[in-house]
Amino acid sequence: MTEAAPLNARRRLFAIDGLFCAGCAKGVERRLREVPGVLEVGVHFVTASALVRWDPLLCGPDQIEERVQAMGYRLVERNDPAAVESLLDAEIRRLSTRLAVAVVFGMWAMAASTVLYVDHDLPAVVAWWLAAASGLFALPVLAYSAADILRMAWRSLWMKTPGLDLLVATSGLGAVLLSLVVLMQGSSAVYFDAVVMLIALLLLGRLVEVRVRRGALAALTAMERLTSQTAFDLRSGRQVPLADLAPGDHILVKAGASLPMDGIVLSGRTLIDRSILTGESLAVPIEPGQRVEAGALNLKSPVEIKIDRALGDRDIDRMGGRVAVEMAARGEAARLIDRSIMPLLALAPILAGLGAAWGLYQTGSAAIAVTRALCALLVICPCSLALASPLVHLFAAIAAGRMGIRVADPSALEALAKAACVVSDKTGTITLGRLTVDKVLAADGFVASEVLGLAAEAESGIEHPIARALAAGATAVFHEQERHDRGVVARLDDGRLVAVAASSMRPKDARIWLDVSLDGALAGSIGLIDEIDPASQAAISALQGAGIDVLIATGDTSLAAEHVARAVGIPAGSVHAGMLPHDKAALVRQRPGPVVVIGDGVNDAPALAAAACGITVARAHTAAQACAGLVIEQGGLGRLPELLAFSRRTVRVINENLWFAVLYNGLAVSAAIVGALTPLTAVLAMSSSSLIVIANASRLLAVRRPILRGARPMADCDQE
Repeated sequence: MTEAAPLNARRRLFAIDGLFCAGCAKGVERRLREVPGVLEVGVHFVTASALVRWDPLLCGPDQIEERVQAMGYRLVERNDPAAVESLLDAEIRRLSTRLAVAVVFGMWAMAASTVLYVDHDLPAVVAWWLAAASGLFALPVLAYSAADILRMAWRSLWMKTPGLDLLVATSGLGAVLLSLVVLMQGSSAVYFDAVVMLIALLLLGRLVEVRVRRGALAALTAMERLTSQTAFDLRSGRQVPLADLAPGDHILVKAGASLPMDGIVLSGRTLIDRSILTGESLAVPIEPGQRVEAGALNLKSPVEIKIDRALGDRDIDRMGGRVAVEMAARGEAARLIDRSIMPLLALAPILAGLGAAWGLYQTGSAAIAVTRALCALLVICPCSLALASPLVHLFAAIAAGRMGIRVADPSALEALAKAACVVSDKTGTITLGRLTVDKVLAADGFVASEVLGLAAEAESGIEHPIARALAAGATAVFHEQERHDRGVVARLDDGRLVAVAASSMRPKDARIWLDVSLDGALAGSIGLIDEIDPASQAAISALQGAGIDVLIATGDTSLAAEHVARAVGIPAGSVHAGMLPHDKAALVRQRPGPVVVIGDGVNDAPALAAAACGITVARAHTAAQACAGLVIEQGGLGRLPELLAFSRRTVRVINENLWFAVLYNGLAVSAAIVGALTPLTAVLAMSSSSLIVIANASRLLAVRRPILRGARPMADCDQE
């Protein structure tokens, strides 16, 4: 997909208006690649966007826009997530209406056909009128419910990306034409019921797909919800919407509140928690002149900030933009059903031609030749094929829900089954994201419990992981608390000053070291460490035993990351520390094969979006969950081997269904070509094939605790 790019290559994320299906996204991607000078293209239907890299000496945005317009779409400046959500809501209502029409009128069409199949002794006139009634009831389904299917089938053919729409349209039109020919001949052997069933099944799958997209779009709006939507404007003296603020305005941020805008601190000293943006667990001291970012948490004191970036251009907005870029760069992966349909589409006209030729050779009748050709087109798209993948995805989502796992994107399960590499965050994923006191070193004249108690008193009242870790040692009530240099100073009731600051004396290791001083004299040092999830080591061992590479990508220090890696059995060469959010995403893109990312923080969002399969753990931030295809709602990394085994079982069931559909096609098409397929046997065969596929897919509902094949024996690690 990627060519060697010239030094002056350009890259841009284009928003595409009117892109509403994954098949169309693949078609646009394919046609854009044909533009001379385009080096790389990724189109994603969730974000309705295209990430294009091109050689400016050979083409430009104008040529890209012309190609998009030629396909019936148009480029827009920016897709507003709220506007896209509104469009998707309208699309869901429209699909629901079309599906309702297909179900209501389809039931009557099938009821009329059922009478014909059950009672073979009906008078010919009565049977003919029942067949005609079946066609009349199918008419609203064909004219209204199937309109989009026919339109997308034509568009996919024109864009050279044929899919299930084209297969259903081909078979459906073949069935309708065959039924009309039969009716004109005075027979009642019609197939209208089969057509409405196919249309209803495809609409159901399309509705599920759009609902998934509607949910996935939350990944783009989640970043906006990380901060307050208003700020206290010092100029007007009141809370104002962020959209009313501009660079140069002054705002006041109270203690305990998240920063709503990027800017420079003008007055006030405080501690801020940047972990939501960087993954760093240590609070950062801030003083006038330093820059702060929206989304960080003000832990200690009010600060006045001069805004230096407008809404939409903040660091956190840019992270949201990176999520959109990574989604677009990933494009739309070809699913199992897509790969299975291509050979059938290629064979459809050949088989129809064989049926016509054989019928003409056997009987010399053009009418029989046409009938056999239409029969071949009808049976080449059985209901079992339409059900093969969507039904498995539905049952898999139900079974996963019982296991405490939410399937936000069914394609993520397929990607997980083929995973070659797992990139894991450290803090909150391999570890519990909970700092604990690991070591206390007391100076002469002090004991460890006293040092810990003094530190806890100084940090009391601050909502931060370090403060919570020290809280157990709090034994007294402080009188006054203030910022001082690199830490916190508390004045006790007896007038003594207790200071806690990041240590500059202790050797660098995996711990976070804090120096505790009493009235200016060192009382001792406290080492804090992030507790490792007990289930992580067994889970990582199981993944490695199954032949999957496991990497750590973290924003924390290399010392802390290597300490955790040693504890869970990950080699030092697989540890990537000090990584910013875009660095993690770049690491994912560099790895070969399907890459799985598992994380918990907002800083993991771009990597989760870039991965073929993004997974979050139970303690993950809601913004990270919005970017993930699979959400572990009960447990942590320890559930990953179980989830991997379940995904492989799911793909195996899909493959079984697809192979059965292919076998059915081979037998049914052969029977249609030689004229051995009667209306009754065709209906019985289609119904039987659907029942077999449903029964096979339902086996997933019996899954309780899948075991990862190929893994070394492991402890029961799927419980927190």
